[in-house]
Amino acid sequence: MARSRRILQIIFLLLFAALFLLARYPYETGISSDIFLRFSPLPPLFHFLDNFTIPGWFWPALVILFLTLFLGRFFCGWICPLGTSLDLFNRLFKSPSNKISEKWVKLRWLKYGILTAAIILAVFSINAWGFLDPLAIFTRLTISIFYPTFTLLIEGFLILFSKIPFAQSFSYSLFDWFKTYLMPESQAYYQGLAGLFALTVVIFGLERFARRFWCRYICPAGALFALFSQARFYERLVSESCPVCNRCQVECKMNAIPGEKVHETNKAECIECFNCGEKCPPKAKSITYRFRWRPYHSKPDFSRRQFITTSASSILAVGLISLGMKDRTSSAKNIRPPGSLPENEFLDRCLRCLECVRICSSNGKCLQPVGFEQNLLELWTPVASMREGYCEYNCNLCGLVCPTDAILPLPLALKKQTPMGLAYFDKNLCIPFARHEDCLVCEEHCPTPDKAIKFDLKMAQLPDGSSRMVKYPYVVRELCIGCGICEHKCPLPALPGVLVTRENEKRLLTVPPAV
Repeated sequence: MARSRRILQIIFLLLFAALFLLARYPYETGISSDIFLRFSPLPPLFHFLDNFTIPGWFWPALVILFLTLFLGRFFCGWICPLGTSLDLFNRLFKSPSNKISEKWVKLRWLKYGILTAAIILAVFSINAWGFLDPLAIFTRLTISIFYPTFTLLIEGFLILFSKIPFAQSFSYSLFDWFKTYLMPESQAYYQGLAGLFALTVVIFGLERFARRFWCRYICPAGALFALFSQARFYERLVSESCPVCNRCQVECKMNAIPGEKVHETNKAECIECFNCGEKCPPKAKSITYRFRWRPYHSKPDFSRRQFITTSASSILAVGLISLGMKDRTSSAKNIRPPGSLPENEFLDRCLRCLECVRICSSNGKCLQPVGFEQNLLELWTPVASMREGYCEYNCNLCGLVCPTDAILPLPLALKKQTPMGLAYFDKNLCIPFARHEDCLVCEEHCPTPDKAIKFDLKMAQLPDGSSRMVKYPYVVRELCIGCGICEHKCPLPALPGVLVTRENEKRLLTVPPAV
C-alpha cells in the first residue's frame, strides 16, 4: 500500500505539472487548468461563509470532503502536491525522527487555531485563509520560484551544451522541444519575490524540526480534514502479537501513533501513508488496515482555553486592521484585471494563487503579484504593472483560469469593452508637450478599433522664437479601456509620458448575459 501511495503521489504531482503547463497562451484545451486548485476544502467553506452558497465548480473539494468521512486525511498523504514536495525534500534532507521532534507535538492545536482565526476574520470580510491554502501556496511558489528557476537553469544548460561542436544539432532539437512543451515564450520575472522566497524557506526549512511540520501544525486545510476524519471507518489495526518494537511510531510521518501506545492511532493526524505497515517487521505482521463500522473518536488537540484565546485574538486583529489607515496612493495604483469583482469582494475571493499572473506572463505580461510595500491584505493579489507589460486586447485568459471567480470569465467581446483603467498624459514628460516634437508611438499601438488616443494639431512656439505644427495627444475617455499598451510602449527610458490609473475602471459582480 505504501508503494501504491508513492506512485499515486507522483501521478498527482505530474497531473498538477501538466495542468500548470496548460495555463499558457493560447490556452486551447478542454481541460480547466485550475481544477486542481478546486480540490482544496477551504474555498467552498469560506465562499459559504461569505454568500451562504457553494457553487457547483467546487465539486472536487466536496467529493474529497465526503470521502474524508470514510477514509480520513487521505488527501494529505496521497494527493496534495505540497505534501508530496515535502516528502521529496525529506528524502534529500532527512528530517529528525519522531522521538527527537516529539517536543513539537504540543503545537498541534495551532492548525485548529489558524482555521478558527481564519473563519472569524472571514466573517468580518478579511481574507486570511487565502494566504495559507496549501494548493494555492504550492501554485504560488511554482509560478514565482520553482518554474522560473527551472526554466532559467535548463535554458542556460542547453545554451552551454550547444557550444560543444558535436552536440549542436541535438541541443538545438532538445531546446526546440523544451521551448514547445516546457518553457515559457520568454523567461518570466516577477515583482515581490522576497516575500515568496521567504515563504518557500519557511515551509521547507521547518522540515528540519519535524517531518511535515507544515501539515502537522500549521495547515488550516489539514485542520478541516482532521475534523472530518473523526468518525472515519477505514483505520489501522494492531494485533495482540505486536512485539512493540516502536518502528511504526518512529516512521509515522505525522506522529499519529502516540508514544509507546502503538496499538492506538490518532485519527485526526493519520494521513493513510501506510509507512507503519511497511516498516513493521515481516515476522510480526502486526499491522493491518480495514473498514470497521464501530468507529472511535480522536479528540482534536484544541482546548477550550485555546479556542477562546484564538477567538479573542482574532477579534482584536479585526479591530486593528479596521483602524489601520489605507494608503490611497498605493490603492490608486492597484489596477486589477478586467472582469475583477468590486475590490472588497475581490479581496475576499482571491486565493493569491497567481494563476492569472502565470497565464498573463505567456502573453501580455502586465500582471504582477503585490508585494509587502502595500497593504498586507492585498499581498500577492494580481495588479497590472503597465511598464512591465500590458493587457493584450485579444486575451481574456486570466478570467478563465481563476478558480474562485474573483476574476470573472468574460467572453472576449465583452472583455474588449470592459475598462480596467484610464490613460492620461503627463505633460511634463510626454515628448510632444515637453519637447514640442511629434511622437506617435502611443496612438500607433492603441488597439481599440476607433483609437482611444487622438491628436490636436496645434502651432507650437519654440524657445528660439520659431514655431511649428505639433500633434498633441489626448485620451478619449469613452474609448479607453486602460489596457496600458501606450504606457508600456512609451519610448521614454524611465518614467513614461502616459500613465494608466484605476479611474474609469468597471467592476462586475456577474457576467452579463450575451446579447
